[in-house]
Amino acid sequence: MSFKLISFCYCIPVLFLNGCDEEVSLFSSSKTPLVAKNENANLPATAIKQKHLVVEGLIEGIVPSHCKRGETAYINAKMQKVIRNPTAKVTYTLKPTDNILSVCVANDNSAITYRYGTEQKVGLEYTATAAQPFGSYYRQIGKVGESILFFNKGNYYYYIINAGGMGSGVSVNVYKNKTLIAEFFSGNEAYNDFVIASNLDLPKSLAIELQPHINTMQ
Repeated sequence: MSFKLISFCYCIPVLFLNGCDEEVSLFSSSKTPLVAKNENANLPATAIKQKHLVVEGLIEGIVPSHCKRGETAYINAKMQKVIRNPTAKVTYTLKPTDNILSVCVANDNSAITYRYGTEQKVGLEYTATAAQPFGSYYRQIGKVGESILFFNKGNYYYYIINAGGMGSGVSVNVYKNKTLIAEFFSGNEAYNDFVIASNLDLPKSLAIELQPHINTMQ
């Protein structure tokens, strides 16, 4: 069964991905700001048409993208850093960054590529192939459905979460072993904060169903 992308307006996992340091991230836990009680969170029925400009390999559209010619964008999302418990009465705040998360599928279905960084420079790129696929996982938390892609580089684990149903947005959580070291979230507004290809099926050989190694992601 192919992995079906979910459209949503929603924190994975993605993330501050400039390599394996304390600022990296990819997926979001159940505590990430995923829940947006908006019954119209799905993408509009009428597609928005807009020219795409290619600047040094970067395709720019409604939300900037790191996907290239010969690829289809599954996710494009502006990333904000999640700051937990900034005060005793505030659960979290979001700090804007210049980073863009893109998950891109080769048009011949030979690869899925994760790219994270500014419009000028990709800080982290990771490609799933049939020999080394991404993990995929779906979970339901109340009325929020979460579709998760994940991979690891050594002892750093990246989780990318798409929230659907009563939730909306894209989050990225990064773990070092089993310790969460970074969280990022797109925001809840589709087309402004993120764009999801709701009609795109990920190649099942490149995104295989696996249970995350982190209990909070299960």
